[in-house]
Amino acid sequence: MLKRLARLLSPEEHRLDLDGGKAVRHYLECYRRQGPDGCAMRLADLEPAHLQMDSSLHHLADPEEVCASALLYAASRLPRCMPQVQTVALAVQPNAFADHPWGDVSAWQPVAADKRRRRAFFDGRNRLAMLVSSLSDIDDLIPSLCAYQIEWNKLHQRLARSPLGPALADGSERASSTGRELRTALGLSRPDYEALAQLWGDDWDQKMADMASSPKDLELLMLPIAQDDFEKAAERWWQRLLKLFEGLDLAERPVYMVTSNNHSLANLISGFASRHVEHLTDHGHRHLGPEWESAYQSLSAERSTALRNLLYLAQDGLLAADPDMIREKGQMEREAGVHRSGPVPPLLAETQVVELNQLIPQRLDPRLRLADPAALARSRAVILNTDYPLGFGAYHLIKCAGRYLPHWRGLFVLGKSAAMIGRLGDVMIPTQVRDVHSAHLFELPNRMNTRRLTPYVHDAAVFDDQRSLTVHGTFLHSWDTVRRLHRADFTGIEMEAGPCLAALADHFAPRLAGQRGLARLELPQDFSLGILHYTSDTPYNLRASLLSKPLGLTGLESTYSCSLAILQYILERATHSGG
Repeated sequence: MLKRLARLLSPEEHRLDLDGGKAVRHYLECYRRQGPDGCAMRLADLEPAHLQMDSSLHHLADPEEVCASALLYAASRLPRCMPQVQTVALAVQPNAFADHPWGDVSAWQPVAADKRRRRAFFDGRNRLAMLVSSLSDIDDLIPSLCAYQIEWNKLHQRLARSPLGPALADGSERASSTGRELRTALGLSRPDYEALAQLWGDDWDQKMADMASSPKDLELLMLPIAQDDFEKAAERWWQRLLKLFEGLDLAERPVYMVTSNNHSLANLISGFASRHVEHLTDHGHRHLGPEWESAYQSLSAERSTALRNLLYLAQDGLLAADPDMIREKGQMEREAGVHRSGPVPPLLAETQVVELNQLIPQRLDPRLRLADPAALARSRAVILNTDYPLGFGAYHLIKCAGRYLPHWRGLFVLGKSAAMIGRLGDVMIPTQVRDVHSAHLFELPNRMNTRRLTPYVHDAAVFDDQRSLTVHGTFLHSWDTVRRLHRADFTGIEMEAGPCLAALADHFAPRLAGQRGLARLELPQDFSLGILHYTSDTPYNLRASLLSKPLGLTGLESTYSCSLAILQYILERATHSGG
């Protein structure tokens, strides 16, 4: 009775269900239970738990209504062979299948998803083997498979009730020639229909024929996964990475680690865009459409420095059209001290190492300020920038960093977050993070703040001193969770900040291990931590959700504003401290 009273009288943030409530806990238990031989189940057996969860990102109030945003999200994170697949198997390594009837899956056809970095192999008929690198990988995959199957079957039923369905199934009609008739039969809005057609591209006719032919009834196999398999995978990644960069002597140099993307920091450093302003501008006018053109005209009229972001966007198309440009950009990066690894197994994370003493000041993005070029030339520090990890994979990646980088000087996280305030593309700066995995409410010394972002933003808003919740997975939080978080002044929902902070706590403050509740993360004086989230999704407004709409130019400004703030901070720190 006293415990219950104390809980009722405690601040609301301490009474929140860290794990999303009973429905999410039940869902996790349904597929995480496994015996010594793993587990096997029909995906349909998980659907009741998926539906009961009432996910804020899978709208299921009307069982007949198609939630196109959930289908688009799931389909873009699963291989394109999914319409043919009947059985999906999950394991950590390919050799896990050696003693399994499936045998050597690595000899099968490698397949990939558009928006997930994950190894997968397709047997060409109906079996798909997928390799996971963290518990979050599983928590991302299984709800995505459920959402995919639920929405696929809704669309199948709609086609089955339409005269068009049998014609698509027997091949007498092609989806690409039916136009509005197919959109009406599927019950999709024009934007959702066009987004789905664009996602499935050249396979559109075959996928619609498959959908009209049969519903989905997937089987799920989970091979045995040991407690430490994921950490061992992260260790193998670090060992291979350090071998690739062994000539740079990373173990003996100050290292500032960044998790973000594999292009923005290199673009700010190489000087390629400055050299090819005319080519990039011309390419943008010709090929990047009215949104780019409108933004270019507006920023040009204002003489805004944000115009440079549009040049970085135009680079991709220009490089794709001209192999000589690719070689030139690579050469300019190497001259400026940027070394690339390419995808490194088993995590497949690409990494760049930037030697700060090799930077060419004249080539830096003009928005950066370098007070003492001579001090930078004497610095032995490097930036190690790696692809943003998924969920709890960040814990294993960061925890191993502490072992392999003796002179680790900082961690900077640039990631995405759902937000309950503001608009898509706005920047959230958390100073408290509630972590579902460790049951901590972390208070963190975030070196990023509004003052550091404002020189670089044009349209985006920046929200300082925010509170964020780290959840199990994108689908794994309910409308009830969103409402309760909002009442308790939590403004962000994401998957990586908590695991990053838990890994730092294990390395720098092991006394916090096993504790629950408030945890003040105290770091050494010579170690800097910065976390920036840009808003990719607004749960209170489904139509503004990234599940159905890419960020486009809005995300471009956020990405480069955050990258500039991080790089500027590291340059100041490295030149001030000498390392």
